[in-house]
Amino acid sequence: MTETLPDYSGIAAMLSASATSPGTFSALDDPALVDAVEAITSLKHAVERAQALAAAEIVRRSKVAFGIRGLAQRTGHASAGELLQTITHATKRETTALVGVGQMVAETEAAAELDAARRIDPELAALVPEAATPWFAALGAAVTSGALTVAVADAIRSGLGEPGGDGDDAALSAALETVIGECRELHADAARRYARQVRDRIDAASVAERADRQRERQFWRVWVKPDGMVRGEFELDAESGMLVKAVFDQLTHPRRVSAPVRRSFGDPVHGDSGFAEARAARERDAADGLVQLLRAGASVDPSRVLDAKKPSVRLVVNATSLSSGKGSGAIEGHPDRIPLGNIHAGLCEGYLPILFDETGACLDLGRDERLYTRTQKAVLAVRDGGCLDPDCTRPPSWTEAHHIEHWQRDDGRTDIADGILLCRRDHLRYHNQGWEVRRRDSTYWLIPPVDVDPEQTPRLMRSKTPADIVNPVEPQRLPTISNWASGAHEAGASGTPGTSGTPVKSGARQAQAERALAAPG
Repeated sequence: MTETLPDYSGIAAMLSASATSPGTFSALDDPALVDAVEAITSLKHAVERAQALAAAEIVRRSKVAFGIRGLAQRTGHASAGELLQTITHATKRETTALVGVGQMVAETEAAAELDAARRIDPELAALVPEAATPWFAALGAAVTSGALTVAVADAIRSGLGEPGGDGDDAALSAALETVIGECRELHADAARRYARQVRDRIDAASVAERADRQRERQFWRVWVKPDGMVRGEFELDAESGMLVKAVFDQLTHPRRVSAPVRRSFGDPVHGDSGFAEARAARERDAADGLVQLLRAGASVDPSRVLDAKKPSVRLVVNATSLSSGKGSGAIEGHPDRIPLGNIHAGLCEGYLPILFDETGACLDLGRDERLYTRTQKAVLAVRDGGCLDPDCTRPPSWTEAHHIEHWQRDDGRTDIADGILLCRRDHLRYHNQGWEVRRRDSTYWLIPPVDVDPEQTPRLMRSKTPADIVNPVEPQRLPTISNWASGAHEAGASGTPGTSGTPVKSGARQAQAERALAAPG
């Protein structure tokens, strides 16, 4: 049945005639401005879904089999991609994503329509074989229903990759339900990382293959610019690259700021120019540090065994994978997995055993110590994987330990369960603006202040460490958005949502607890 095409031209003309200007939004108060952006975003996503389907049809009509009669060729374009770029003025990457999602939705609907037709018409069923449901059918349906945006669906498809090895059609299809549920509220970058972690968990063999491909693609190039400056670029595999990043992070850490710019809790910001100057100074220092490192390295006695403990890269793996030889490990602060062979090599430098309970909570200083110890911070780094703020991606090396029950205000304890990692920016924001963190078992929830969200809706604080590292037995039991709906928001004595957490009792630490090993690589 032919569907009626919405009047997209009329909608576009109406928007163009609305004479929207900066003044349209500058006159709004904060809630109205946020509402306007959300409404515009919803409109954009609806248009993108229709655009993806239309782009897929252009590709179908431009197939090579049609030759010069194909749509793209008849309009003077070499390919459907070129035609779409001309129409949309988008980048090649954006056009490819648009077409990919459109084709995914079209294939899903075509398979469903054929299946419905075969059920109605027995003669057709006898002539035409049953169409295999694409493994990404649930993803296509989520785009059609509006549950996922085009960008997030493309990110999930990219993160999961194509079927192969242990990640066959059935395995990827089975994983999609969880992935789609978790990615509904995520932006595209976070969705791609999550999907990539899921693929690595179900297909450990691909981790080793990817590591080999990355080593093959490594390079370092240097050239002299016309102005005499020497410029360079490099690309390294994950483990080698994170070592370089660890050095860079040490040389450019935010704490390496001149005294006039540095500030403490509650102090006003000294202006963007001051921070820009401090950043430029840190980067100059980093350049000097790079040169000094190369000079030192080039002059080292080749027979000397080097002490490579600082800076170092921390490799993380659970003991189950290490003993069974199945699975993979992770690099602290990096989204990708690495083969177990790399982990075994790193263990030669020593390791730190970290014990988790069955919910993924780290086992514990109490009230006697004000600051978290180096060992505790290493445990937090493995558990949190970096700044725990939902929107932050800063690595563990840029973070500080934060008492979720404040040391002075709440008589907070310096225990692993009552500490999280936050970067300096978010640490200051939480203290100065009244953001609170509440815990239920091993799940942490961020409670916004009333002036940000009058209903103080809790926001799940996800670990950046892959789930199967902290719970290799049942990673699906670790925090999800549904935890809050299923009872993680028990009211406190005052009745305010999210104002109480259930502490982890030492008696609840079961014998099923697993060890994770954090090894300097």
